[in-house]
Amino acid sequence: MFQIPLPPTLPISRLFTAFLVLPLVMFHSQRAIADKSDFVIANNSSKMVTELYLSDSSLDNWEYDILQTDVLPTGQSVQVVFSDPNSARCFYDIRVVFADGQIWEDYQINVCRNNLYTFVDPTQT
Repeated sequence: MFQIPLPPTLPISRLFTAFLVLPLVMFHSQRAIADKSDFVIANNSSKMVTELYLSDSSLDNWEYDILQTDVLPTGQSVQVVFSDPNSARCFYDIRVVFADGQIWEDYQINVCRNNLYTFVDPTQT
């Protein structure tokens, strides 16, 4: 009977384990990069916010008002809890309506890489 010797560097059990574990590590790492966590929006402007929208950038409309009947006073923040934290959708748009009716919008915010978004008065930027 003819036998081919295995290389002495890695025993079969280690080689087999490496083939099993490597895909799991790669999958877990990619998933962690794409996961969203809770997202905080802070009002560091001089105006009270009466409406606040955070919508997936791929949509053509603003979804629902996060604040609903509440307001976001100067110096306060609101936490956004995603219902789909494992989704690969990372880019969101923000629309802010201030008490005086002024509207401010920002686009393509990566909520997978950032967990805090702060807006200020235009003169402070």
